[in-house]
Amino acid sequence: MLHLKGGVGKMGLDGPFHIYNGLTMPFRILVADDDEAVRKSHRFAVDAAAEIMKDRVDVVEADDSVDAWARIRSERFDLIIVDNDFRDKEIKGHLPGIALLQIARKEGANTTTPIIFCSGETFETLKPMVERFNAVHFPKGGYDIDRAARLFADQLTKPKSIPGL
Repeated sequence: MLHLKGGVGKMGLDGPFHIYNGLTMPFRILVADDDEAVRKSHRFAVDAAAEIMKDRVDVVEADDSVDAWARIRSERFDLIIVDNDFRDKEIKGHLPGIALLQIARKEGANTTTPIIFCSGETFETLKPMVERFNAVHFPKGGYDIDRAARLFADQLTKPKSIPGL
């Protein structure tokens, strides 16, 4: 598995075959969380998902909400794993994770990309809000790498609808 901090890539219409211009490409995954330990847990789970799928993955990290939005807006990903509670309020342009989810569904390069929304909060209204924006709520408490890996693999390999077809 290849892990990248940053990186630029262009992807075509992708799906279970994940082919672009006749080449098999690794799945591109954005892990957006301000907590290094959580990003590391997600990377372990992504590696386990790659083993489940018997496929390759490239992981791109964002450690604040501003970088996360810049990447979501401009780079194409096959899966986005995003935190709800970024502690970067001092940065101009800061966005909470739920706002990232909402605008990612409306504009940018990932309007139909599967999104896993990770949250330590237990607000009863949060999960339905996440689901309304066609994302999966994944609670951070008691992080289970095997459970996360299966979820990530399922999201990466589920058939994707192509608008207009």
